Amino acid sequence: MSPEPSSAVPTIPYGASVPDNVDVDAIVADLKAQSVHGPAEQVPALKQVVADAKADGHDIKIVVLTSKQPKFTYYRDVALTVQPKTGGTVIVLGPDSVGSSGPEFARVVQEEAAQNLTLSDPPGAARQMVDQLTAPHMNWSVITIVLTLAVLLAAVAARFLSKRKAGAHAGAAADEQGVVSPDSADGDTVAADDGDASVTAGGPGEKASTDD
Repeated sequence: MSPEPSSAVPTIPYGASVPDNVDVDAIVADLKAQSVHGPAEQVPALKQVVADAKADGHDIKIVVLTSKQPKFTYYRDVALTVQPKTGGTVIVLGPDSVGSSGPEFARVVQEEAAQNLTLSDPPGAARQMVDQLTAPHMNWSVITIVLTLAVLLAAVAARFLSKRKAGAHAGAAADEQGVVSPDSADGDTVAADDGDASVTAGGPGEKASTDD
């Protein structure tokens, strides 16, 4: 029998869990109203980060949690819980970690963008992360496809050259046999003819000698 979910950390969509001290409803309401949730003194700077991202065509939502969470994974759990209700890319910043969720950026890009942020300055950290998210990135899917095609083409080319080389060797061997065989046959014929001629010539010669 499976254990009952903890009331302090209720189970929520995607298997994520959020501590009881995080008010998801309040976060969702703020994000829908102004795209940011955090301490009042940080809101203007956070809104500026969101506005700059929007000007570049990116829908960013930013959440700042002032309390350190029991597990660093809870920051991403909050993002996973909030994002389906608000849309966009949700970034959740805390005193010791960060989490994010959204369909615009690949997971690997989000994880890389979350590295080495100055979390003691949430608005600054938010700008750092957004800048890294929206910076040009290598499209690994395209690169993988190109490399795979290159390997396949190389294999096909190698196979073709191998068959062509084998065919050339077989042709050379056949040509060699075709030249030697007729020569040998001609030689035998000539030798035989010469022999016959000698016998024929010698016969009358001997008779003539006897008659004499």
